[in-house]
Amino acid sequence: MENTETMTRQTITAAILFIAAAFILATPASADIVLNLASYDSPNGYDFVATFPGAGSTTIGTVNFTIPAGQYVTEITISGSFGNGDSPTTALSDYYLGFSGNETAVPVANCDDPLADCASNQNGPTEWSYTFTSSDINTVASALAAGSLDFTYTWDNPPAFASQGFDQYVYAGPVTIDITAVPEPVPVLLCFSAFAGIAALRRFRKV
Repeated sequence: MENTETMTRQTITAAILFIAAAFILATPASADIVLNLASYDSPNGYDFVATFPGAGSTTIGTVNFTIPAGQYVTEITISGSFGNGDSPTTALSDYYLGFSGNETAVPVANCDDPLADCASNQNGPTEWSYTFTSSDINTVASALAAGSLDFTYTWDNPPAFASQGFDQYVYAGPVTIDITAVPEPVPVLLCFSAFAGIAALRRFRKV
């Protein structure tokens, strides 16, 4: 009886070690990909009386990266500022992270109120940060697979601009994009292999 119990404990211990070893050998380390974009000044200004920006978005910069094989993205955090070294404020505008075909896929920051710090203060820049939801990550899934994301902006055209009488510019501070990727779940085939190894071990001990 004691020999049977001892063999059972040894088999369970061996099984745990076998599965743990298989998991470790098949599991790559998690990846933390940090991407950076320099500060940006819009090339043109608009007074929103005689001159207006074109429709659609403008790309500030593109980041390229590689998600390691066998891993998937679980978190994306992007941070930056309204205003930079040239100006502590910016014109009313919204920032996005997107890709070719959908440049405004995920809104990450907005400066829609002319009285908000991002547009009115003189002590800026005004910092902002945004962490993607799981839905946001799904929205940019094709871009993650392709390894390329675009940081873009669109202009607002509120009535407040019409009375200011001078050109408005977008000043974007440096941007940091932090992408966290983790290993895919252990394949079912690996689990079957582990259990097959356990069965073989038990047969060996019975001989």
